[in-house]
Amino acid sequence: MGEEHMVLLIRLVYGRKILALTAVCASGLTAAVTLWWNWLLSGIINMVSVGKTLSLDMIICAVAAMLLLCVTNFAKGCLAGYACESMSHDLRMGYARHFVSLPFSETEKLNEGEQLSKLQNEIAGVSNYLSNNLFQLLDDGIRFVTTFCWLMFINPTLTLTANLPAFAVVAYVFFSSGIIEKATERSQQAKGNMNQYAGTLLTLFPILRLYDGFRLTLGGYGSAVGTWEKYTAQAERVKARLMSLSGLLSGIPLLLLFLAGGRMAISGVLSVGTLYIFLNLSGNVSGVLMNMPGYFAAFRQFSANARRLSPHVALIWKGKQI
Repeated sequence: MGEEHMVLLIRLVYGRKILALTAVCASGLTAAVTLWWNWLLSGIINMVSVGKTLSLDMIICAVAAMLLLCVTNFAKGCLAGYACESMSHDLRMGYARHFVSLPFSETEKLNEGEQLSKLQNEIAGVSNYLSNNLFQLLDDGIRFVTTFCWLMFINPTLTLTANLPAFAVVAYVFFSSGIIEKATERSQQAKGNMNQYAGTLLTLFPILRLYDGFRLTLGGYGSAVGTWEKYTAQAERVKARLMSLSGLLSGIPLLLLFLAGGRMAISGVLSVGTLYIFLNLSGNVSGVLMNMPGYFAAFRQFSANARRLSPHVALIWKGKQI
């Protein structure tokens, strides 16, 4: 029962595997065009720095690279957005399909408040992860691998010097993300209990009105609301504290790149154009690693939501349940 979040994610992606694969291929093509554009721009900078005149062919290639980069970025965004919305639609329909298929005897036992909580929180949380994190993470991963390999080929010493400290931040994030997940689960559980209490009050409304039991039950509902507010604020404080340190450390790779790369450029070991490549593509390597705290935190929150939601989703692909 510990892998429900991965099972749900795999089922959602499998249902739209062609669309998801196309979006990933678009990310790979965009990464390749980005490297080509930076290689062209590096050559232009090197020629200008020594006073040479740019050829017409080089200018045409640079303009073509810019236009192709714009087209691939636009296509990548459209494909990823369409894939995310399709999977979110499958999730909502699968949630509804599960309850429609239940026998009447089991439907009577359902708590309206608890199911409303899942509809408002868990489904919204999973859909938000799909839209804002899943394909962005895949895109960052592709850019990281392609850029890191290319920079290692150009100058492995500068690449390792600037980016090795970023891996230490990732190790810290693995530790902190577990704490964030537990805090998020407590907040979600408290909100579910609050909605379940509200559903019970709605069910018993005629009896409460008949026997004037509002004062008796209002205290219990207020306590449930207070618990939810407490755990929600606690989760946000924990997330802010743990991610502040990683944000502070995020400037180290760029500082090392300036110090080591600048020294190499001054001594003539590295050309100005090559240093520009490292500076311009630093976000594809160290920047991606610095974004990992947010990705891990988002995945932990997704895991907490998907774990509670997975048993209540029935997905259909080509007429068969997956």
